[in-house]
Amino acid sequence: MLDEEAVRSSWSAWLDRGWHGVNVSEWTGLYLPAKLDADIRFLNLLVEKVPSFARVAQRYRREAVGDLARGQYLLPWTSKKNPQFFTEERASQQIKLEDCEHGFPVAQIKSLVLMALEAGDVDQARKRLVYCWLIPTVHCTNATHRSLPPRCENFERPLDRYSARHPKLQDLADRSFEGVAMNVRRFDGTLINPDDYSRAQMLDDLRTIDQLRPIVDGLDGLTFPDPEEEAAYTARMRKR
Repeated sequence: MLDEEAVRSSWSAWLDRGWHGVNVSEWTGLYLPAKLDADIRFLNLLVEKVPSFARVAQRYRREAVGDLARGQYLLPWTSKKNPQFFTEERASQQIKLEDCEHGFPVAQIKSLVLMALEAGDVDQARKRLVYCWLIPTVHCTNATHRSLPPRCENFERPLDRYSARHPKLQDLADRSFEGVAMNVRRFDGTLINPDDYSRAQMLDDLRTIDQLRPIVDGLDGLTFPDPEEEAAYTARMRKR
């Protein structure tokens, strides 16, 4: 295991290189909001000119948000060859870590951003997109990935889906890991309890990375709807 200084040095080098000449500040401050605005404006204009595109446009609004949320190339831990921010552990068991999975499912990210846009709050939509984009992935086994709940039940806990309280994860532990529950270990060696790890704590952790600090500071005033409200919205969108 690399020590914390080596991890931070590796991440710093990755973030300084950027992606095809674009750094992380430019991506979150310019590209993400501009691309979101351009895609939504185009689809809205299309429906205004050709109303028969309404259902297609609704679907592609969601896909536009999803594509932006998935485009995390500039974040070092999304590459499996780099040190990971969060890693699954099963006590002393040797496990095969194959997947890097999000905190919030992309379907929820789509809804959270579009709910703000439909309410006319463009600034909040941008903050939600950037926040969800920033949430570090968890390096986990494929079996754990497939057993995660399909929804985050508490937007104040970014790792809520990884909680051992979820029945499918409990069943997986009993069936495949000799009853050993999943632990999440942070890059500095600290064990994280998903039931206690808050949005504020995660943002503080990200703020310790120099290149991400101004981005995190720009999220001041970020809010989320009740999970039940988002669930109802997502269900309506899927039925259209």
